[in-house]
Amino acid sequence: MKSGKKEIPAWKQEVVAGLKRLVEEYPVIGVLDISDLPASQFQQMRQKLRGQAEIVVAKNTLASMAISEVSKTKNPKLAELVSFLRGQTGLIFTRIDPFKLSKLLRESKISAPAKPGAKSMRDVVIPAGETDFAPGPVVGELQRVGIKARIQAGKVVILEDCHLLKVGDTISKEIADVLSKFGIMPLELGLKLRAAYEDGMVFAGEVLEIDEKKTLEQLKLGILNGFNLALNINYPTVLTIGPMIAKAQAAAQNLAINACLPVREVLPMLLAKANVEMLGLATTIGGRNSQALDEELREILGLKSAAA
Repeated sequence: MKSGKKEIPAWKQEVVAGLKRLVEEYPVIGVLDISDLPASQFQQMRQKLRGQAEIVVAKNTLASMAISEVSKTKNPKLAELVSFLRGQTGLIFTRIDPFKLSKLLRESKISAPAKPGAKSMRDVVIPAGETDFAPGPVVGELQRVGIKARIQAGKVVILEDCHLLKVGDTISKEIADVLSKFGIMPLELGLKLRAAYEDGMVFAGEVLEIDEKKTLEQLKLGILNGFNLALNINYPTVLTIGPMIAKAQAAAQNLAINACLPVREVLPMLLAKANVEMLGLATTIGGRNSQALDEELREILGLKSAAA
């Protein structure tokens, strides 16, 4: 009597076995979105990442089977990657941490020609000036997409800058044709990281897309605020102990000066203060009666002697 269980073909078993070996071997496993990525560009991306990561494309059911089986022995959290296996998917295996991997994939993107129906990845501005186009139907094509153009001295001239596309705008067939004439490629093709697993944690792709400049600015601001707080509440740390001692020294110095304590550290300042006060008093007295001052003081203050 034959069993009702359907036998798995040998080639599928081999694929699952190979995936299981990679999932067990590598500490970081990622799920890639490879939709809308032509085969030639996919191979280029693979070449760029050679030596840093290994990419395998397999049916989602087989990838799910391999990940689920390994999760039983490696880590149960690994099975969460299965929920990201949808549509056109690839698996990436690497020893690079997920955040660096996400950055590496973003930097590995390549520019691509405009495709009708696609969303523009960047702003596109057609600058004013002469073009290399021969006079003819091209003028009408430019005008139909909003570019002000005409023929001058046998050349097609753009009369003013035209902001043809903004980020996120849908590219029409007419605009795609015009952009191809200018050699402008507003699309970016690459491997998008949907999720990545490392050390018992699964990170969604959005979490891994960090703006490094903004993050560093926030980190610097946090450090500065923490430093100011610790300094204001007199909390001693490696960073605040120096300024705290300097602050205490300045406070002690001001106290000694205001209390006129003749200690070594402030004695020169006390003498300078006394000298200023003496000169101020002498100026007041000399203004009323210069004879009340000796000759040296009159000379310092620039007062004429009575005899003169």
